[in-house]
Amino acid sequence: MLHGLIDNIQTSWVKLGPEQLGQVLAGGVNDLGGTLMEETISRMAGSQNGSRKEREELEAMAAAAGRPARQRTTLYGQVREAVA
Repeated sequence: MLHGLIDNIQTSWVKLGPEQLGQVLAGGVNDLGGTLMEETISRMAGSQNGSRKEREELEAMAAAAGRPARQRTTLYGQVREAVA
């Protein structure tokens, strides 16, 4: 019913943890919420997963699910490299 209407679906690594995150990435989710590198509210509410992840850890979670990680804009466009 919604095929073609929703292009991007985000999941929360904080709430799911690495194992379930891999399952939903394999099922079609294409955003693991990477901008959320540190999260404390869920932990305070009793979540067992995540409070801080480094960029490399987030990339490793995506790679473990066979999905390449990449940085995107808020509208899912390509991010240009910063000029030094």
